[in-house]
Amino acid sequence: MPKTVHMEAQNANVPVDRANKRDLTGLSPEVFDNANTVTKWLMSQPQESRVDTAQALFEKLIYDASNSRQSHGNGHDCVKLCSFVQQCIKSPDLAVRQWAFTEPLSRRLFHFYLEWYEHDPHRALRLILDILVTACSAANPSPEDAKLLKDHILNTLVCIVARTSATQLTKSGLQCLDHFLSKQAITLDEIKDQYARIQTVPDDAGEYGAWRSFIHELFSWMELSYVSPLAGKVIVHVFRGLEKDSSPGFVAQLGQSWLQDGLERNPHLLDDIKNHVLVPIFKHDKPAALRLLSALNSQGSLSVVSHELTDQTLLFRLAALELGKKTGLVEEPSRESPDSEDQVADRVILQEAALSSFLAHPSLSVRASAFSLLVSSQATTKPFSQVAFDLLKKHLPAFHADYDAKLRNEVLGLSKSLIRRVKNVVTVSQRSLANFTSQEAQSTSKTATKRKLGPEAALKDEAEAKQILDSHEAFLAWYISFLKSELVPTASYQRHITALKAALLTLKIGKHAGATGEYFDVEIAQVISTDYTWIRLLLDLLMDPFDDVREGSSTLLSLFPSEIVNSPTNSPHYSATLLEILREFCPRAQALADRTGRADHGDGAARSQGLLCGWLNDQERQIGLVSTILDGLEAKISKAENDLGHAVVEKPVHPDFAALSYAWPVLAKSTYSDSEIEAINKIHTRILGCSQRIWSAVEHVLCDDSPEGHLPEEMEEIDGLDTKDLLSYSFRAVHESSNLLRLMVGTLGQTPANDAPGRVPYPPLDVFKRAGNLTFEQLSKLRHRGAFSTVSLTFTTCCQLTQKLQNIYPDATGSDNLLRDWYQGTLDCIMTQASTTRRSAGIPSLIAAVLAAGAQSPSFSDVFHTLEDIAKKEVTMAETDGSNLPQVHALNSLREIFRSSLLSKKAEGFLATTLQLAATSLKSEVWAIRNCGLLLLRSLIDSLLGTGESKSVIESGWDGVSIRISYNKYPTLPGVILGLLKSADSSILTETGGINSNSAAAEAVFPALDIIRRAGPPEENREELWGRITAYLGSRIWHVREIAARTLCSFLLRGNWLTSVARLLRGAEEDVNRLHGVLLTVRFVLERKVQLGEGVDGFEVEQFLTAEVSVLPAFKACPIVQAAYLEIFNLLPNSGSGDVFPLEDVLPSTDQEHEPHLALAKSLLRTEEGIKLVKDTAGTRALIGPGRASSNDFAKMGKYLLDILSTDTNTACKMLEVMPKAWDKVQRTRMEAVDLVDDITPQLVGLYAEVVHRHAAPEVRAQALLNLGSLVDKILLVTHRTVGESLPSAEELDRLWTSLQRQGEIINPTLACAIIKASGSLMAAAVRLTTSEGDDKTTSQTLERRLRNWGVLIADSLDVENTFDTRHAATEALKSFFLGSSSHQQESANKTWSSKYLPIFSALYDSLLDDDDEVREVASSAASALTGQYFVAPEAANNLVTLLSQRFSHHDNKEFARYVLCRLVGQPGHLLSLTTSLSTAKIELTPAKSLLQKALDFDDSLFAAEEQNLFIDEVRETMRWRERAFSSALAATASGNELVEWTEQGLEYIISLAEKEKDGPLGWTSDQHVFAVCARVVLCAGGIFKSFGTTDAGRREVGELLEKFRVVGERMRVHGSLLEMARL
Repeated sequence: MPKTVHMEAQNANVPVDRANKRDLTGLSPEVFDNANTVTKWLMSQPQESRVDTAQALFEKLIYDASNSRQSHGNGHDCVKLCSFVQQCIKSPDLAVRQWAFTEPLSRRLFHFYLEWYEHDPHRALRLILDILVTACSAANPSPEDAKLLKDHILNTLVCIVARTSATQLTKSGLQCLDHFLSKQAITLDEIKDQYARIQTVPDDAGEYGAWRSFIHELFSWMELSYVSPLAGKVIVHVFRGLEKDSSPGFVAQLGQSWLQDGLERNPHLLDDIKNHVLVPIFKHDKPAALRLLSALNSQGSLSVVSHELTDQTLLFRLAALELGKKTGLVEEPSRESPDSEDQVADRVILQEAALSSFLAHPSLSVRASAFSLLVSSQATTKPFSQVAFDLLKKHLPAFHADYDAKLRNEVLGLSKSLIRRVKNVVTVSQRSLANFTSQEAQSTSKTATKRKLGPEAALKDEAEAKQILDSHEAFLAWYISFLKSELVPTASYQRHITALKAALLTLKIGKHAGATGEYFDVEIAQVISTDYTWIRLLLDLLMDPFDDVREGSSTLLSLFPSEIVNSPTNSPHYSATLLEILREFCPRAQALADRTGRADHGDGAARSQGLLCGWLNDQERQIGLVSTILDGLEAKISKAENDLGHAVVEKPVHPDFAALSYAWPVLAKSTYSDSEIEAINKIHTRILGCSQRIWSAVEHVLCDDSPEGHLPEEMEEIDGLDTKDLLSYSFRAVHESSNLLRLMVGTLGQTPANDAPGRVPYPPLDVFKRAGNLTFEQLSKLRHRGAFSTVSLTFTTCCQLTQKLQNIYPDATGSDNLLRDWYQGTLDCIMTQASTTRRSAGIPSLIAAVLAAGAQSPSFSDVFHTLEDIAKKEVTMAETDGSNLPQVHALNSLREIFRSSLLSKKAEGFLATTLQLAATSLKSEVWAIRNCGLLLLRSLIDSLLGTGESKSVIESGWDGVSIRISYNKYPTLPGVILGLLKSADSSILTETGGINSNSAAAEAVFPALDIIRRAGPPEENREELWGRITAYLGSRIWHVREIAARTLCSFLLRGNWLTSVARLLRGAEEDVNRLHGVLLTVRFVLERKVQLGEGVDGFEVEQFLTAEVSVLPAFKACPIVQAAYLEIFNLLPNSGSGDVFPLEDVLPSTDQEHEPHLALAKSLLRTEEGIKLVKDTAGTRALIGPGRASSNDFAKMGKYLLDILSTDTNTACKMLEVMPKAWDKVQRTRMEAVDLVDDITPQLVGLYAEVVHRHAAPEVRAQALLNLGSLVDKILLVTHRTVGESLPSAEELDRLWTSLQRQGEIINPTLACAIIKASGSLMAAAVRLTTSEGDDKTTSQTLERRLRNWGVLIADSLDVENTFDTRHAATEALKSFFLGSSSHQQESANKTWSSKYLPIFSALYDSLLDDDDEVREVASSAASALTGQYFVAPEAANNLVTLLSQRFSHHDNKEFARYVLCRLVGQPGHLLSLTTSLSTAKIELTPAKSLLQKALDFDDSLFAAEEQNLFIDEVRETMRWRERAFSSALAATASGNELVEWTEQGLEYIISLAEKEKDGPLGWTSDQHVFAVCARVVLCAGGIFKSFGTTDAGRREVGELLEKFRVVGERMRVHGSLLEMARL
């Protein structure tokens, strides 16, 4: 057992009697000015009294230092104390010198240091450590005192590390240990020996067993952030010492293993280990660092075999290598040989294959770390190797397409470093070339100089500089081209937004190392702006459905200066400037927005107008553009005023309001002359007039009590108009007009520059007042939630700006009263406005806006108290019909104040009184007031506890340690909580309360209990709260008992909780409800302790419950209580005890017959009995092993399960759910692989199969199927010969599928998914059994038929129209099949595979393209069984296509050729006919013309149907199949001829379309569906021309058509991305 060391008291072992012999009272204060004066005075005393005087001085100085510590002094007293002792150590007086070295004095200083430094790590305390080091050294004249002191310090410090010290002064202890190790005052051997005496180390732990345990103790301390650096320093001391004392390579071998073990236990310590352990080693011990890095680098790439490596192991490996790279110890992989052997010896070269596998790893964190490793460098001017560029080109597309936004943001941050490094290297190379040119004498020298290692070393010759410059410029050009390809219409949102952000980085990052501040790369801008395709892609993205994509595109375009905007593009047939292109684009965008009325189209059209206004660098033209937009807006509003219905369908106004909103900041940032100000003032007036007119037109729609379903009768006959259209038009009109008003009046917040010419375009005061009154009116009347949330922001801005009016309009009168008028109007609304279905509508927003102004009148306190007074007014049901309740508006307004980020801080001082108000409201007779009071109470709880926690954390409750609420900050809060609990006592705890009173009381008690449950009880009210809450355990309402039990859990997390439970049992002898509440409390405490990682003595709990609970009369009377009791026993094995409690010992038998109304209670009891039976059966087997006894127990359990299938579905489901976990625990306990195939395993298989055969409920059969599939998966992973004996036989499998297809059986979605998921396991078993039986023709044909049919089933299940559960189940089935079936492994040695697996491979490929990332992750895992490595989905798809091409592409494989054909033309639906060989099946490909005609049929409805799969990119898919399988599969085949015919017809039709109409931005090829079809045709044409040559007439015809398409496309401005694909 570990020994516990008690820290000594501060005054221990001090010779007090000697200290008291010398009285220092009356001594002059000047003596204690500093240590020199103290020592000088001491030496002036008689020699015989100096030691006593020195002791007295020491007591005085340490007393002063202690007082300084308590008052957080500056450390001067500590310095004085230490300096005095140091001077005494050096004193010429031997007696004084010996006194200064005494062990009690040094021990006193040691404990003084520990206590002070732990709480206040003042740097002056380091002087104490120097004194202690000296006292422990040979300088001490008393070796005995030195040894005693050293032993005491060593024992204390080691006990602190080992957690055996009674007082944990960890920070100071580790700091002291680090100092002693640094000064070599303590050796590692001494630490090891002392630790072995304190902690028991197993005999078989080996030579380094004690050190391993010691290091793990330090790892556990690293969890504390303030201790982590110190623990890391001690670990470094140990590692470096063992590396030096033992054989070299310790850190690379055992040290690495210990670090990885520590990470496995605490994964979040990776950064701490890297910063506090690895960095010092790499910095101070280069040989050890190189050995560690070499060991990590030599582990090779990832494969299926090495998949047992955890993510933490890989992350540690990558973090260490990245750190080594940043310190110059690791180099990027390169194909060039090093200049000398010395360069190989002092650096580690990364392995290309390993790095590539990391970059494609499925784990997001591993991939991000690998990318960071690749781009990191010791300096930003270090050149990249060509291998690094190749890896970036290969893996960047997958990073940009990743679904995880966090990973993409990390990649963008690293891409910033990548771009900066590439640009800096280009600049350095160009400068080096210039230097080489100017130094001809050096260039003619033939003497080879050794190249210096270092990131900024000069390039050795001109050839190298040229090569580096070319490679980096080529990569930069590729990167720009890559970003352009990521913006094509078919790319996903993830690719669009990442490419736009990366392009912005490319433009803003400077070329020179160390460059800071704003920068704009003109050269990159020229590359983009002169590329017509780039500009078209950016303009098209202005109409993208995603707002941040539109924002990114417009931001990028807005960066171009006027010189670039007015420069022509490099298109051969169209040399217009960017400004001219934008002018052409704007009408097209406006027409599309008017046609569809969609928000994204309207916003895109508006952004184009705002961009145009910014590109017009003339103020007069900018004002003219705004006036033109206003002209069109006023015409549309006139249409709406006359005929709103047709205006909704034909003339939406929100694009025009939004266009003005985007153009207005351009006007507002400039200053103007008086004449121009007059013109802008007219614009102010017109904008306000438009907002007022559109509000009048749509007010009746948005102010209806039920606006979602409101359609005026006169509009019902208008074609294409329904309630959604009308509501969308009205909402967006008010939304955009309000945004525009906010921007317009927001100009008042601008402060003009002192030297700025002209005037700021402030709106006239009258316009501001009218705008504020308009928003007030809107907010007071609106009922549409989205609309009044927008208007509230505008009104808040108006209220805030009232505080600046006097400065802007000093001569204006009445501006001071504007805010008060609005406040008074709000009070009138509170008192008069009816309570609607929207509760208080915009009234709370009005109050919040008035308070946000921060005015002195009305002040915050005045408004708050007014609202409190209104809310306090009592009202009875007899006095109101519920439609006019000012109290509701007041309570909701208070709630809004606490929810507002602008006001919540001010409201903290009113929180306690508002809690009391909310509690009082819960007692109201009126439901609406009670409801608003409860909502207010919830908001107050959120204010107290925060809203940033996850649902699981909120539900878990308090952890017993953390401080969630400072009760000192809210001293009245405990009293309020007690008041809430008292208010509910009479109605909840008695039987006389009616239904309504019980409901109201429950509403009152729950928030109070929730505060205590989540924050813990206040200590001063702990006992009274305990008494109040325990009373609720006897409530007649189950939910109240449960919440009370969860709350009491926060009281029982510390101390002897079973003693407290025993107190709760008093009075529960006859009270069934109370006993049930107590048992719920025990259960929740157990669950919470398990969550917190605290051990629970299961045997102690079992003994307590058996002795205290099972004998109570209430226990024997109620099956619900017995079920709760049994549920606790079912939890105990999960609490870490591992004990087994037989059912008959837990639940005494009773002959009592229960009443029929207790059927539910009996069902609960039966469920817990079933769970207990399963766990006991598995637990018995874990203890006694396989044999007859355990088999008999299993038979009993099986019979029990089968007997209740038809009577208790819930119990059967619960038993089946528990079985896999219970038997997995058996296998982990015995740790023998043979347990997977022992005598119980076939019985489990048979039991699951029998449940499926029975006519049981679908839920039961589904769970049994899932269990069966999981068990078969585990059996198939075992390779020894007895596996077949545990698998279901072929006959049993047939019987199983037959039973699932019986007529009349109910198959719900759960069972359907279970069938699909388990089918993969069973099909793998069938393949394994068929393979073992032999390879006769009949068996082979049967297997092929089954495989094809199953492949089609899975492919059909993966259809995009199916639910996620169905698709996920199908992918899980594929994973089970490929991991469990050995057929592909047996055939992998052959060069080709049988086509019978092609349908399954097709389904696997489809799953890799699923829209849901969880499905793709499972599919990647399934694909790893084929490819041999784990890849992220895009890389897995690439490798799968390559593998299929290699294994299926042989001269007679016509089926695979047709398969590739279907993939190339984008018609994989034909693959569902693969139940028979596709080589003989007739496929009617849909002509490209038909596909294009369908794509051109544009859906202009307001609410267009969203694509089911946004992950698939048709361009990427076609290119993948063309590059990897085109020539090998289609050359000289009939399918190749079909492709030629399909492509020719498609090209002819595309050319005809191009000749009819010019394309351009937002043209016909901008639609993603049209673009997809055109891209497939063009890419297939390119593949035909390149792969088949020009010997055949058909192939030549394709080449000619492709050339014609390119010529016509350039003339008619067809999409540049398509033309690039057409280049031969």
